[in-house]
Amino acid sequence: MRRMLAPLMLATCLGAAPYSHDVEVAEEFRPRDGLPNLFAKLQAGGPVRIAYLGGSITAAAGWRPKTLAWFKAQYPAAEVVEINAAISGTGSDFGACRVRGDVLAQSPDLVFLECRVNGGGGFERQSVEGIVRQVWKQSPRTDICFVYTIGPWMLKDLQAGKAVPFSRIMEGIANLYGIPTIDLGVEIAKREKEGSLVFQSAAPVDGKLVFSGDGVHPGEAGHEVYRDVIARSLLQITGKALAQDHLLPPALDPTCWETTALLPVTAANPSPGWSAVDTATDAVYGDDRGRTEGMLRGAMSCSRAGETFTVKWSGTTLGMSDIPYGEPCVVEAVVDGGTPFAVKRVQTEKIRKYARFWYLPELPPGEHTAVFTVKEIPAGARVYVGQFLVVGTPRP
Repeated sequence: MRRMLAPLMLATCLGAAPYSHDVEVAEEFRPRDGLPNLFAKLQAGGPVRIAYLGGSITAAAGWRPKTLAWFKAQYPAAEVVEINAAISGTGSDFGACRVRGDVLAQSPDLVFLECRVNGGGGFERQSVEGIVRQVWKQSPRTDICFVYTIGPWMLKDLQAGKAVPFSRIMEGIANLYGIPTIDLGVEIAKREKEGSLVFQSAAPVDGKLVFSGDGVHPGEAGHEVYRDVIARSLLQITGKALAQDHLLPPALDPTCWETTALLPVTAANPSPGWSAVDTATDAVYGDDRGRTEGMLRGAMSCSRAGETFTVKWSGTTLGMSDIPYGEPCVVEAVVDGGTPFAVKRVQTEKIRKYARFWYLPELPPGEHTAVFTVKEIPAGARVYVGQFLVVGTPRP
């Protein structure tokens, strides 16, 4: 799979030679370079800080706390600390823009990245590779592990031994950077095919494990399977325990999201009609507070068309976080004085007023200016805008 490094090189760095695992094939575990720094610290007694960067499956009281408990049980002499960096409804695109503040600022020894179900907003390769490079540029001795969860649209491919599209992209990145990958869906798909597991059911089924009530978010038993798969995978690489730097090879994608920022809405040059939202009392902002706080981190709102935000940055693209609710509103974007294009902000999930985010199309690298104008607001509604997601560097 990989040409061997000389012993001296192995003791000082990792990532000097790529792997050649078939990205089209689904495998439960591919160890690659392992997690050498993590296990070196665990075996030495810690302290160890483990970050979980993902969406709602990771945010749940499931595989995240269960694997944390497993680490603590395996290494009772080590102080194992959790960094919970999971936000519902987010994938690798949002993750790349917040990894520095939400994860790296807390000095992790390991970053679990879970994003296959939520995707990467069309920027899968750029954002996943950007996360890897941001982590290792700042902290070359922080280990990374990709964890793939499963949705119902993946089931047939995994049962046929085929990798699903997003994990093919992630496997290519893992091959280059030597990152271990754990596909939790392989075990779920196998059990469903053999008849010992029901993939989705709102009620218990006699004699069978029910994986999920909605087909995406595992129940207690489903999360226990996830934990067990992760545990048996990691037990295979505990012997790779040696403090060493991860090298950064040339990027697969020269426009990967290696430089990002979160721009507070108050710094985005609002027109006079915007007002600050009282996040403690506002009913829309508080309707799903955990997710909204994670995405928006404060907000401004307006009740009339014509209000604008102007953002300048050096980079490739720009995202906006907001809370679409009720009837759709329409926001128009003009980039670098070009042709306006309208974006209809629709809430597809009717249970709550869920925070969401969206991105402009990717642009050539360089200096850009975007003007966002509210064009349509339903009667009695307000437009809520939170932080902007900058791929590049904000400009004043």
